[in-house]
Amino acid sequence: MPEIPSSTYRLQLNAGFTFHDAAGVAAYLKELGISHVYCSPYLQAAPGSMHGYDVIDHQRVNEELGGEQGHLEFCRTLGELGMGQVLDIVPNHMAIGEWNRYWWDVLENGPSSRYATWFDIDWQSAEVKLQNKVLIPVLGDQYGKVLAAGEIRIEFIDGAFRVCYSNNTYPISPRSLAMILTSASASAHDDTLGFLADSLSHLPSPDSTDPALIQERHRDKGVIYALLKRLWNEQPQILTVIARTVDSINGDVDGLDDFLNHQNYRLAYWRTADQELGYRRFFDVNTLIGLRAPARVRGHAQPRNRLAAERRSGWCAHRPPRRAARP
Repeated sequence: MPEIPSSTYRLQLNAGFTFHDAAGVAAYLKELGISHVYCSPYLQAAPGSMHGYDVIDHQRVNEELGGEQGHLEFCRTLGELGMGQVLDIVPNHMAIGEWNRYWWDVLENGPSSRYATWFDIDWQSAEVKLQNKVLIPVLGDQYGKVLAAGEIRIEFIDGAFRVCYSNNTYPISPRSLAMILTSASASAHDDTLGFLADSLSHLPSPDSTDPALIQERHRDKGVIYALLKRLWNEQPQILTVIARTVDSINGDVDGLDDFLNHQNYRLAYWRTADQELGYRRFFDVNTLIGLRAPARVRGHAQPRNRLAAERRSGWCAHRPPRRAARP
């Protein structure tokens, strides 16, 4: 049976106060009469997080805090001192961003992502332009003005494609990549590149939620990307042609707008969040997205199993899901 804490002391873990530091003060806390250390969230959070609530992976211990090894040593120290542990976890939301591979997959593949059902997203917006898309309200001005100013661009570096705005990067829909590769294949007179472009354009639609089509899309996409990588490893001159094609699209406002309209997200003026945001967020924090019940259960499982199997105390302080309805 877990021990009921008689007294707790909160430790706020971050890159400046790691598991090693926490272990270093444990004996002092014991002398003060503390029975349980109350830890801030320490599952993998966004880089530089000072609080741990912006989790990006519920299945890993935060590397900035010392990772798995640091966590084990910290818990071993608590055990030797006869102290328990209370863990603060937040399984009802995650941080969005390029570090969150599940969210990145959703932006890349839309409703056909293997993780689309994890997040509380309304794919059937009343706005036609937002149907089966995620609104990303990050732009400093109206979309058209930002686009015309050249602030949104396609980036192609080391064989990887991204959409970039300021310090933000976003994935590219596999089917839209065919637009770039088809043009590049014509310029390079390369039939193999043209074939791979056609193969991408024939992937199952990102709107599909049929499990068989989702699996087919994921499988075929991986094969095509592997063949693309092999092609430009064998013919590096193709990379130059593709880079020129990307530059050409970036220099054509209408062409770039058309390309962006084929993504599974829509970049928008930050002020539109209160009216058009299509996902449940944590209060008014756009960068924290709500999780649906199955994903929340998954978020609970890892820390609960850890504490039950390895620690003196299996106690967790669960932050209850906070209602933050879509605007």
